[in-house]
Amino acid sequence: MTIEQPAFGERVREIRRAQGMSQGDLAGDGVSPSYVSLVESGRRSPSTKAAKAIAERLGMSLEELTAPRPADRERTHRLELVGQLVAARASQAAGDWPAARRQLETVAGRAADNDLDEVRWEARWELAAVLDQLGAADDRERVLRTLLDDPLTTAAPLLRSQIAAELSQLHRRQGRLAEAVRRAEDAQSAAADVEAARPARVQAQVALLSAYVESGEWHRAQGLADTLLDEAPSAGAARLRAIALWAAAGARYLDGRADAAHELLTEADELLAATDDVRQRTRLARARTLLALACDAPGADALLERVRQAAALLATPETLSWLAALEVLDALRASDAERALEQAGTIPVDSPALPALDQARCVLIRARAQRAAGREAAAEADFRTAASGYEAAGAYRLAMATWRELSDPGHLTGPDPHLVLMP
Repeated sequence: MTIEQPAFGERVREIRRAQGMSQGDLAGDGVSPSYVSLVESGRRSPSTKAAKAIAERLGMSLEELTAPRPADRERTHRLELVGQLVAARASQAAGDWPAARRQLETVAGRAADNDLDEVRWEARWELAAVLDQLGAADDRERVLRTLLDDPLTTAAPLLRSQIAAELSQLHRRQGRLAEAVRRAEDAQSAAADVEAARPARVQAQVALLSAYVESGEWHRAQGLADTLLDEAPSAGAARLRAIALWAAAGARYLDGRADAAHELLTEADELLAATDDVRQRTRLARARTLLALACDAPGADALLERVRQAAALLATPETLSWLAALEVLDALRASDAERALEQAGTIPVDSPALPALDQARCVLIRARAQRAAGREAAAEADFRTAASGYEAAGAYRLAMATWRELSDPGHLTGPDPHLVLMP
């Protein structure tokens, strides 16, 4: 057995004094008081035999005497887990999401077993982000709900706001808009006393504005958009400002201010281009293209070409579905019913790759192509499918607009609410 000095000597002195013993009380069997003094000061490393004799006089085994103290054990565990957190971050940086998930689940479990609350919280927070990359929505919701109930979260309004905003965005993608609104309102309430332009406050406002727009509470969205534009950071935090401008643009468009919406989306695109958030950059490109095609705005062709190029580089079911939908809108803009119908044929009726509302939007766009080609029965079926999808998600205003479009093809005037894509 290796005796570590000066830790062993300090431990002997600490226990001896606690028991009211002198150095002479530890002497005997070849161990003198001066020897004990040298050991306690760390100037002498005892033999195993001498260390056992000292331990016996202290009323304990050598193993107990040399065992790490609780504080030392905690520090050792913490360092080990921090090292594993660093390894998990390296896996994330390399794009190895399954490995990152395994590492973070291990860290969270070990941290919980050793009462390392801060490490456990950090591991679960990063695990939620990894599960998002893996598309494991149910597991991500479970982790976020666990974080929301964590004592560290309940004691810190900023953390509570952050987790509630993430849950709101997740519920939107799952097509659970009533829950999305409630969670976003919780997030904004928790961030009410936070200084304007702070990330937690802006994120809560974006989550709530997005949920209002999609659930049809557009009157509430307008006022919140004004607040968000006033409070969004004007410098630095490019991604945060970009997302804020994007969210406000949706409300502006629905309020009949299409030009303002285009300006906001253009600035958001420029800001987001400087970040590495590929997912949001891709979605923002779709949002810009949708509104440009809806308004037949200058630059619509160039924006559509960007989406085509992105889909060619990353041909996922989601990117291909959206590309087909945008191609349909482009063909309808040109009154080319034949091309619109051809592109509509590649839009799936039920695609798990698309969020619930996006699926309904794409099917509605397909219905318009069917109608333009004179295929009324197929168009009606798609309109009904889209309306049902909206209703299931809680987007009742969009559902009513869909039913009206089915029954009265010429009624659509003003902003097209189906073509607003939020962050």
